[in-house]
Amino acid sequence: MKKTLLLIIGILLSINLSAQTAEEFFNNVIEKTKSYNDVSIVFNYRIINKEANIHETMSGYASMKGDSYKLNVDGQEMISDGKVLWTHLIDDEEVMISEITEDDNNSPLAIIESFSNNVTVSFLENNAETKAIEIKENDGENFEKIILTTDKDLKIKKVHAYLSDGNEFVYEITEFTTNQNLPDSMFTFNESLYPDVEVIDMR
Repeated sequence: MKKTLLLIIGILLSINLSAQTAEEFFNNVIEKTKSYNDVSIVFNYRIINKEANIHETMSGYASMKGDSYKLNVDGQEMISDGKVLWTHLIDDEEVMISEITEDDNNSPLAIIESFSNNVTVSFLENNAETKAIEIKENDGENFEKIILTTDKDLKIKKVHAYLSDGNEFVYEITEFTTNQNLPDSMFTFNESLYPDVEVIDMR
């Protein structure tokens, strides 16, 4: 679940793409992400489960700088400098610290790269005004499909993810900024700012 969320965030952070074919379109997600010094987005998202009659709307934000990232969504903050992951449960006043190894690098960029060899990509719509591609994971381990929709300038408008458990996630970007020279300190958890937080060090 967490990997799927970070994959979607990686796609959202890779806005304003240029591509000719569906495969090139998806591959350019990786290259475009690498070209930014840093990226920040604000987004709205909906959780849908038709069988359980769940329709929830929330908002979040994410920033990324290389393998470092910060993601705030649904009362949970995930912060990583590429070596350590801090998972901050804001309402519970708790932060869990874990070490990131080479095998479990969960940065959005690393996840996109790991998925790129295990997906089938095809155009659902490809005209002058709108482009929509369908991304299907070959083994279906993390998601059934992701539909990515852009405008005529190839700026991402919406990402609709269908998970195998029946849940759907719809993300829409409201703000997007790049190359802000974000400080490295943004991608570590500063315990001094949260004196009441319980720290659970799992390293």
